[in-house]
Amino acid sequence: MSDSKGDSAAFSECHLVVDSLAEGFARLILHGDAQAYFDCPARLLPEGVREGDHLRATFRRDDEARAREQAEVKSLLRELTQGSDPDQKDFYL
Repeated sequence: MSDSKGDSAAFSECHLVVDSLAEGFARLILHGDAQAYFDCPARLLPEGVREGDHLRATFRRDDEARAREQAEVKSLLRELTQGSDPDQKDFYL
């Protein structure tokens, strides 16, 4: 799917069911596929969510955040390698 804004950021949506809520986490099951599930901090879900509730989740790639983190890692790598080539893959401490 593509974003309604027309940019290149792709997104996908899925249908989830709240299987259980315990110790601050919700077990979410992909609707129609009980083998596909994950635990999520309950604080990220809408207020009042209960076991058995159905949710829609949207996943969107964040290219800007990725670019910022890549720049930060490159800067840290440059610092660790004492200014040598930041594109090198291996470095020694």
